[in-house]
Amino acid sequence: MTIVSMSLDPQTLRKLEEVVKKRGYPSRSEAFREALRDFIDEAEWEKESGASMLILSALVDKESTRTDLATIQHRFAEIRTMLHTHVDEANCLEIFVAEGPSGRLKEFVQSLRRVKGVKAIKFISTIRNV
Repeated sequence: MTIVSMSLDPQTLRKLEEVVKKRGYPSRSEAFREALRDFIDEAEWEKESGASMLILSALVDKESTRTDLATIQHRFAEIRTMLHTHVDEANCLEIFVAEGPSGRLKEFVQSLRRVKGVKAIKFISTIRNV
């Protein structure tokens, strides 16, 4: 394998070490490889066209996102299911299941990323081969 070095600030390195230990990775390199695979998968999906399926979770601020999320939900007919759950006093978790043209699903993801109060987004996408 090729060795690639990178610089991290002390706080990020400390957090990385905690994750490596908590998740039981044999090394920091293995943790980075897993993170990079996810990063590459997401970037590859963004290049795809055709039909896709998507499961997306978003951690959102309870107060600031209601109207924006409702608008997005109604704008994208590709959303098949949406689940809303309260996490704590300030946060909610939104889970979306969507299916349709990859371009529309990419628009959906980008729309959510632009909503003020969306704190984190994670998604799984697959190309639908019919």
